[in-house]
Amino acid sequence: MKKSEELNEKITVVVPIYNALEEVKLLLDSLKENFNFYLGETILINDCSKQDTTDFLNKFAKDNTQFILVNNEENLGFIKTCNKGMKMAKGDIVVLLNSDTIIPKEFCERIIKCFNSDSKIGTASPISSFSGQNYIPLRENMSIEDMNNLLRLKHKCIYPRLSSAEGFCYCIRKSVIETQGYLDEIYGKGYCEEVDFSQRASVNGWKNVLIDDLYVYHKRCCSFGKKKRTEQMKKNNDIYNSRYAVWRCINIPADTMDIIKKEMFPPKRIFSVRNEYNNSQQHKIISILGIKIKIRVK
Repeated sequence: MKKSEELNEKITVVVPIYNALEEVKLLLDSLKENFNFYLGETILINDCSKQDTTDFLNKFAKDNTQFILVNNEENLGFIKTCNKGMKMAKGDIVVLLNSDTIIPKEFCERIIKCFNSDSKIGTASPISSFSGQNYIPLRENMSIEDMNNLLRLKHKCIYPRLSSAEGFCYCIRKSVIETQGYLDEIYGKGYCEEVDFSQRASVNGWKNVLIDDLYVYHKRCCSFGKKKRTEQMKKNNDIYNSRYAVWRCINIPADTMDIIKKEMFPPKRIFSVRNEYNNSQQHKIISILGIKIKIRVK
């Protein structure tokens, strides 16, 4: 992104936190390093975590005054905690960021650039290392910055349409919240609430898109645990399907993520043959597992 590019919008990042202290520490380190506080604010909401997490967050906020810390007096659950943060948000774009994520450089800038590209974009989410749909696993011996740099080098960003932005890093235009309200608390502790919100946004004429020049690390299942997650997802899927069973989703083409993956990591050819001409003499160049064999053709 060019330094001269003007970014007028502001971002509010809301991070609901419930235990998972080691993952929280990694996220906060990345926010300290990579969040552009000139472009917004970060609100941490501690949803009655265990004492070690609570103590750490209180000290962290005292030492890092650029962060806003809110301690819930009772456990509200993920959705109510998100809504609480959304009501506090001052930014033009609200980002609900899971506590088991790690953000890269230009996090704010890439999100703002996406929303600036089309005034009808209502919700958006980046590519993840692990999520329900739009993910590319973090490659061995590559950092999150390496993945972002490679993505931006090899792939031309187009912001493809989604049926729903994904909840691990759920970016919402503030005016969408103002017109249709907050996350539906019928979904309890969480899951499906972002899909429901995106469905309402679509009905109201907004677009849900993929921020396909931003890669965010996501570990997944750190606060709930796999068993509770499975139970909660089944319950909430039933609620969602009872509402939107006949809704036809707008999805990116099935091969879109495959194309991006191949752009970043082209498959290695095991065998190839090409012709080469030099001083009117023809040769065949045979490549097998990277070993080249040059054969003269009579």
